Amino acid sequence: MTFSDWIALGALTVSGLTFWQTRTALQKQNNLSDREIELIRIQLSKSYDEHAKSKKANVSARMFKIDKTTWRVRIFNSGQAEATNVRLLLDDQNQMVSTGMISGKFPMTKLESGQSVDINAIVHMQTPPKETLRIRWDDESGLNRENTTEITI
Repeated sequence: MTFSDWIALGALTVSGLTFWQTRTALQKQNNLSDREIELIRIQLSKSYDEHAKSKKANVSARMFKIDKTTWRVRIFNSGQAEATNVRLLLDDQNQMVSTGMISGKFPMTKLESGQSVDINAIVHMQTPPKETLRIRWDDESGLNRENTTEITI
């Protein structure tokens, strides 16, 4: 082998190493691009979920004891949006809350996020240990959204 053959072999080796290095770098870059695309998709879905959540009110109820004989039902909005036209729907079986007690407070024109309203509850010896309340409201996400809640003594 002559000197020029050695130089050509060295150039071919350097060229091969450069080709291999470029190929592995491109593969790593493609893998990174795939990860970036997946990360962007996840961030977009989170953003859409947060936006949808910010338009929803979550109206619920719970019963609590003030003192030895006084009970109240608290209707509250734990969602991020304002609830409008909040209605408390009672069935014929309901004994804890009378329609006379709620007629002055419901339907409420609006119940803001974090706001609540208390209603006196009637608890006596024949009161069932749990009852079902249906709460219906409107918000930015839709009309006549409903939550059925069991309140317990």
